[in-house]
Amino acid sequence: MRLTLAEVLAEHWPGYAHKHRAHLCAAHYRAVRGVLTCRTAELGGRLYRCGDCHSRHFAYHSCNHRSCPQCGALDQQIWTAKQEARLLPVDYFMVTFTVPSELRSLCASFPEELYTLLIKQSAAALKDVIHTKTKGGKIGFTSVLHTWGRQLQHHPHVHCIVPAAALLADSDTMVKPGKSSFLVHYRPLAERFRNLLRGSLKTQHPELYQKLTSRQLKSLSRATTWNVQLQHVGAGRTALRYLARYVKRSGFTNQRLIGYDSSRTGILLRWTPSGTQQSRVLRLSIEEFIRRWLLHVLPKGFARIRHYGYLSSAAKKTRLRVRLLLGGTLGEPTPKLPEPQQHCCPKCQGALEFLREIARINPYRGPPL
Repeated sequence: MRLTLAEVLAEHWPGYAHKHRAHLCAAHYRAVRGVLTCRTAELGGRLYRCGDCHSRHFAYHSCNHRSCPQCGALDQQIWTAKQEARLLPVDYFMVTFTVPSELRSLCASFPEELYTLLIKQSAAALKDVIHTKTKGGKIGFTSVLHTWGRQLQHHPHVHCIVPAAALLADSDTMVKPGKSSFLVHYRPLAERFRNLLRGSLKTQHPELYQKLTSRQLKSLSRATTWNVQLQHVGAGRTALRYLARYVKRSGFTNQRLIGYDSSRTGILLRWTPSGTQQSRVLRLSIEEFIRRWLLHVLPKGFARIRHYGYLSSAAKKTRLRVRLLLGGTLGEPTPKLPEPQQHCCPKCQGALEFLREIARINPYRGPPL
């Protein structure tokens, strides 16, 4: 039987929380409580009875916390289906904005402020560059914040799924790139992103700007070239499914946890290097594993996914007009939502009959003990 995050936290969280309590916040305690109570009697559930063998089965509720590796699978499928139905009949690009390594510690210390700036200023930079190139065109795109790498290390960056079509509202026409595989050059986009982030950090959060070290200030200067990647992704369906693995899920799944090492002082984590298909095993100490997982716990209520331009929720009429101008249908296709699964008896595969609801337990509202 594989190791789970809940088992690791149940055994080692009290000691970790006592040792590192100065660096923990309410969002961390909330995430740990969600993982520890997920699919347990504390959250309540339902009681079923098999119609064939008459055995009873309990189905406890999930915590639905986005940092829980057991939750989010159904929400992920629903989000993917809805976004695929909104795809336009044009080429798509995935634009990735990455901050320098010198600023990652600042993002970890002030996630709500810095992550908000990353999403907003990357979107503003993309709008400005496209607006300049198309001489007034407005685009729509979806931005997704991604905070982890393949080894659970802290690597904040923003992915944008961009349709290669800008709307000229005055002439009611669509502008497409001259080459299907080229959107814009990365250098002016990276410079615009850097300048906007530096300016917004200086004006909106002057107390944070004054805390920057000399290395961090140098990374924000013109002497440093930032990294922005633009990749042609065809019709966009593959890129959406790639992003869907991160929008409603945590940084890893329990299937990647192999177990403890021979001395039970470290945890073995399966990961796959970029550009390869062969997985490797990474050993992390128990404290380092918990620390890396907590790095990706977002503040409560923080929106990781945001839609801009004619893809925003408030621009449905404009989005339908764009689809019509591109030669598509008048309305959007109906998303193919996943069908509800039929619950069967694990013993005889018989149909289950609902008996009653199980009330949740009202625990003491405080840090997990």
